[in-house]
Amino acid sequence: MFSLKSTELRPSWLSVALWLVIAATSAALLQRYWMPAFWRVSLFLCALMFVLVWCIRWRCQVGIVVGIDEMGAFVMNKGQCERLCFVRANGVQLIAKEDRKSHFREWLWPKYWVIYRDNIAQESYLILRSYAAQQILQRRNDKAKTL
Repeated sequence: MFSLKSTELRPSWLSVALWLVIAATSAALLQRYWMPAFWRVSLFLCALMFVLVWCIRWRCQVGIVVGIDEMGAFVMNKGQCERLCFVRANGVQLIAKEDRKSHFREWLWPKYWVIYRDNIAQESYLILRSYAAQQILQRRNDKAKTL
Protein backbone atom coordinates (compact mmCIF):
# COMPACT_ATOMS: atom_id res chain seq x y z
CA MET A 1 0.00 0.00 0.00
CA PHE A 2 1.33 3.38 -0.95
CA SER A 3 1.26 6.24 1.50
CA LEU A 4 2.25 9.74 0.47
CA LYS A 5 1.21 12.91 2.16
CA SER A 6 0.42 15.74 -0.19
CA THR A 7 3.63 17.36 -1.37
CA GLU A 8 3.85 20.82 -2.88
CA LEU A 9 5.51 20.99 -6.29
CA ARG A 10 8.51 23.29 -6.49
CA PRO A 11 9.72 24.96 -9.68
CA SER A 12 12.05 22.69 -11.61
CA TRP A 13 15.50 24.24 -11.85
CA LEU A 14 16.20 21.90 -14.76
CA SER A 15 13.40 23.41 -16.88
CA VAL A 16 14.21 26.98 -15.76
CA ALA A 17 17.86 26.52 -16.77
CA LEU A 18 16.83 25.07 -20.15
CA TRP A 19 14.58 28.04 -20.92
CA LEU A 20 17.25 30.53 -19.79
CA VAL A 21 19.83 28.92 -22.09
CA ILE A 22 17.41 29.06 -25.04
CA ALA A 23 16.52 32.71 -24.33
CA ALA A 24 20.17 33.76 -23.92
CA THR A 25 21.18 31.98 -27.13
CA SER A 26 18.34 33.61 -29.05
CA ALA A 27 19.24 37.07 -27.72
CA ALA A 28 22.91 36.57 -28.59
CA LEU A 29 22.07 35.48 -32.13
CA LEU A 30 19.79 38.49 -32.60
CA GLN A 31 22.56 40.82 -31.39
CA ARG A 32 25.05 39.27 -33.80
CA TYR A 33 23.10 40.51 -36.81
CA TRP A 34 22.29 44.12 -37.55
CA MET A 35 19.32 45.31 -35.56
CA PRO A 36 17.99 48.89 -35.41
CA ALA A 37 18.33 50.57 -32.02
CA PHE A 38 14.54 50.90 -31.65
CA TRP A 39 14.08 47.14 -32.06
CA ARG A 40 16.92 46.42 -29.64
CA VAL A 41 15.39 48.67 -26.96
CA SER A 42 11.91 47.23 -27.62
CA LEU A 43 13.28 43.69 -27.30
CA PHE A 44 14.92 44.43 -23.96
CA LEU A 45 11.83 46.24 -22.63
CA CYS A 46 9.59 43.33 -23.64
CA ALA A 47 11.97 40.85 -22.03
CA LEU A 48 12.09 42.93 -18.85
CA MET A 49 8.29 43.17 -18.71
CA PHE A 50 7.98 39.43 -19.29
CA VAL A 51 10.42 38.66 -16.46
CA LEU A 52 8.64 41.06 -14.07
CA VAL A 53 5.19 39.65 -14.84
CA TRP A 54 6.51 36.10 -14.52
CA CYS A 55 8.12 36.87 -11.14
CA ILE A 56 4.96 38.52 -9.79
CA ARG A 57 2.79 35.67 -11.05
CA TRP A 58 5.18 33.07 -9.61
CA ARG A 59 5.23 34.82 -6.23
CA CYS A 60 1.43 35.17 -6.00
CA GLN A 61 0.59 31.73 -7.37
CA VAL A 62 -0.99 29.17 -5.06
CA GLY A 63 1.12 26.04 -4.71
CA ILE A 64 0.31 22.95 -6.73
CA VAL A 65 0.07 19.85 -4.56
CA VAL A 66 0.58 16.24 -5.66
CA GLY A 67 -0.15 13.16 -3.58
CA ILE A 68 -1.58 9.65 -3.30
CA ASP A 69 -4.73 8.71 -1.41
CA GLU A 70 -7.00 5.65 -1.31
CA MET A 71 -8.43 6.51 -4.75
CA GLY A 72 -5.04 6.93 -6.46
CA ALA A 73 -2.71 9.75 -7.41
CA PHE A 74 -4.02 13.29 -7.56
CA VAL A 75 -2.89 16.84 -8.21
CA MET A 76 -4.52 19.78 -6.45
CA ASN A 77 -4.36 22.88 -8.63
CA LYS A 78 -6.23 26.10 -7.80
CA GLY A 79 -8.54 24.28 -5.42
CA GLN A 80 -9.53 21.60 -7.94
CA CYS A 81 -8.56 17.98 -7.37
CA GLU A 82 -7.66 16.15 -10.58
CA ARG A 83 -6.95 12.42 -10.73
CA LEU A 84 -3.78 11.31 -12.49
CA CYS A 85 -3.19 8.33 -14.76
CA PHE A 86 0.56 7.79 -15.22
CA VAL A 87 1.84 7.28 -18.74
CA ARG A 88 5.63 7.13 -18.24
CA ALA A 89 7.93 6.89 -15.26
CA ASN A 90 11.71 7.03 -15.09
CA GLY A 91 14.47 8.39 -12.88
CA VAL A 92 14.17 11.97 -14.13
CA GLN A 93 10.48 12.62 -14.72
CA LEU A 94 6.98 11.25 -14.31
CA ILE A 95 4.44 11.94 -17.03
CA ALA A 96 0.78 11.66 -16.06
CA LYS A 97 -2.46 12.37 -17.88
CA GLU A 98 -5.47 13.85 -16.12
CA ASP A 99 -7.98 11.05 -15.78
CA ARG A 100 -11.13 12.68 -17.15
CA LYS A 101 -13.17 10.55 -19.52
CA SER A 102 -16.31 12.67 -19.76
CA HIS A 103 -15.13 15.49 -21.99
CA PHE A 104 -14.66 15.19 -25.76
CA ARG A 105 -11.98 17.87 -25.59
CA GLU A 106 -9.99 15.80 -23.09
CA TRP A 107 -10.13 12.84 -25.45
CA LEU A 108 -9.00 14.99 -28.37
CA TRP A 109 -6.44 17.12 -26.50
CA PRO A 110 -5.57 15.55 -23.11
CA LYS A 111 -3.85 17.51 -20.36
CA TYR A 112 -0.54 16.08 -19.20
CA TRP A 113 1.44 16.79 -16.04
CA VAL A 114 5.23 16.39 -15.98
CA ILE A 115 6.71 15.97 -12.51
CA TYR A 116 10.48 16.35 -12.52
CA ARG A 117 12.75 14.73 -9.94
CA ASP A 118 13.64 18.09 -8.42
CA ASN A 119 10.01 19.26 -8.11
CA ILE A 120 9.45 17.29 -4.90
CA ALA A 121 11.50 15.74 -2.12
CA GLN A 122 13.58 12.66 -3.04
CA GLU A 123 11.60 10.28 -0.81
CA SER A 124 8.27 11.54 -2.15
CA TYR A 125 9.53 11.18 -5.71
CA LEU A 126 10.57 7.57 -5.11
CA ILE A 127 7.16 6.71 -3.63
CA LEU A 128 5.35 8.42 -6.50
CA ARG A 129 7.59 6.73 -9.10
CA SER A 130 6.96 3.32 -7.53
CA TYR A 131 3.20 3.94 -7.58
CA ALA A 132 3.40 5.14 -11.19
CA ALA A 133 5.31 2.03 -12.29
CA GLN A 134 2.76 -0.22 -10.59
CA GLN A 135 -0.15 1.66 -12.19
CA ILE A 136 1.44 1.47 -15.66
CA LEU A 137 2.09 -2.29 -15.35
CA GLN A 138 -1.40 -2.93 -14.03
CA ARG A 139 -2.97 -0.98 -16.91
CA ARG A 140 -0.89 -2.95 -19.46
CA ASN A 141 -1.93 -6.21 -17.82
CA ASP A 142 -5.61 -5.21 -17.88
CA LYS A 143 -5.30 -4.18 -21.53
CA ALA A 144 -3.68 -7.53 -22.44
CA LYS A 145 -6.48 -9.45 -20.70
CA THR A 146 -9.17 -7.69 -22.73
CA LEU A 147 -7.49 -8.56 -26.05
